[in-house]
Amino acid sequence: MSIPCYYTIGAVVKDARSLADLGGRLDTAGVGSDSLVVLSRRRDQALVRNILPRARVEKVEHGLTRMQWIEFASAFLGVISVSVLMGAVHLATGIAVQTVMTVAAIVGLVIYHRRPQLAKKLARMALPESFAQEWEERFASGLAVVLVTVREENFDAAQEAFLAEGIEAPLAVDRRPVF
Repeated sequence: MSIPCYYTIGAVVKDARSLADLGGRLDTAGVGSDSLVVLSRRRDQALVRNILPRARVEKVEHGLTRMQWIEFASAFLGVISVSVLMGAVHLATGIAVQTVMTVAAIVGLVIYHRRPQLAKKLARMALPESFAQEWEERFASGLAVVLVTVREENFDAAQEAFLAEGIEAPLAVDRRPVF
């Protein structure tokens, strides 16, 4: 009894033309686009879905979602109302609390926006941390990160598809991503 070996190949795609070409090369190589996982920004999801309609498209959050903004705003407004009430009793305390909370909110937003979102998503897929760091650096100027899992007999053809122009940092690992 033999256990099939799977390889996960991934890379950062620079633009829409490179993504379409990659999809065509993978189809020609016998790897269907339904086995593709594409990680893109929220604003690029529709474009990616039009180019590769059978691929699984996941979004990479770059900022707060609408619900998170609403939760943040309601918590901040609650703190503001408390500091206003404190200011009515003791002005210096109210101003101090308001200042501290405003600075804390700004620092929190800055820290959240600087967190590597793509690296965390790739780590949840059980891909190596070195891959995640490499792709995160390249993703800033690219369109999407494309991942495909292939059997051992299709590895060479799939790897050849990823070694074309417009594809940055093609990397492969011998395991299946976990969702």
